[in-house]
Amino acid sequence: MSFRLTRQSKILKPSEYKSIFTNGNMTRGKYWQVMAIKSGAKKAKLGLAISKKVHRLAVERNRFKRIARETFRLQQAELNNWEFVIMAKHAKPANNTIIAQDLLALLTKIVAK
Repeated sequence: MSFRLTRQSKILKPSEYKSIFTNGNMTRGKYWQVMAIKSGAKKAKLGLAISKKVHRLAVERNRFKRIARETFRLQQAELNNWEFVIMAKHAKPANNTIIAQDLLALLTKIVAK
């Protein structure tokens, strides 16, 4: 299994985002909100929606994107048939590992349902 984050494992079209936002299930953690929907594809897909209203500085938005991509990339083999849109929440600054653990807990919670 390749751990690369390919174009096929990303949500790119606005229509895909819209279907997840309208039909997906929301799960919230301390640092993240995750909307997910079960799909017919064999591979998990990732979409990011990190808002300027939540993190004003581009440095912070990019940090959260990097953490989300890396966490998804390492766990995508266990996340079959799911499409995720990951959003950051307002929270006090924390260590990258704590933020990644929060996201990992949300992703495994969704898949376990």
